Amino acid sequence: MKIKVLLVLAIPLFIFACKKDSPVIEEPAIEKEDPLEYAKDSISYNIDGATYSLARFSSFYSAGYEDPYAKVDSIVKNAYYISGNKDSVLYSRKYGIYNDNAKVDVIFIKTYSKASILTEGIIVKPKNLIDLFTAGSRNYAIDFGRDNTQNGIAISISDGFKTFGSESFYIPPQLSPDAQKDSKFEITSLRKLKSGTYILEAKFNATLFNEKNASKKLQNGYLRLVLSKYDLIF
Repeated sequence: MKIKVLLVLAIPLFIFACKKDSPVIEEPAIEKEDPLEYAKDSISYNIDGATYSLARFSSFYSAGYEDPYAKVDSIVKNAYYISGNKDSVLYSRKYGIYNDNAKVDVIFIKTYSKASILTEGIIVKPKNLIDLFTAGSRNYAIDFGRDNTQNGIAISISDGFKTFGSESFYIPPQLSPDAQKDSKFEITSLRKLKSGTYILEAKFNATLFNEKNASKKLQNGYLRLVLSKYDLIF
């Protein structure tokens, strides 16, 4: 009887030992690619009850810099001599999203000290460029292209309507300081993907003006920009 008991006890121990020596082969986890890696730049909005939606793979096409707080120093034979704050740079970055029928420019604007600007050959940009796109509310820069005293956002659409006034010193300022008092632009998220690409999302509304000062309301605006590491080089 004792021998039988010992045999019964030995069998499970033998099986356990065999299992311990056998390696467990685990299938490697397959990491799913984020679908946002293939997202397009896109914008949508409503004007006068009509909905517009535009999208394309890449929309960045220009960056600019000039002296902020511009003013007319003198006028000689109808030539305007303009100067501004030489210790700072007003940097702007324009994204144009379009289809066969329309185009919308969205311009990000911010003044930087010259110590915060990187200059490499023809490239002039902020040392921390992604700072231009951090989440949060933005004002509409209604004097963009003229006095350049305001940071924020400017929008123009292909029918001649835009959120800012005249860019020429040859005519008086077009818009009153409260022209965008009921408008809002908010970057709701800035997400960095594993590839290094950033996905920006924003919601907005605005009042648009043309050169005759006629206006119309842009409502329920949505913007998505795909800021790849290659787009942020320039």
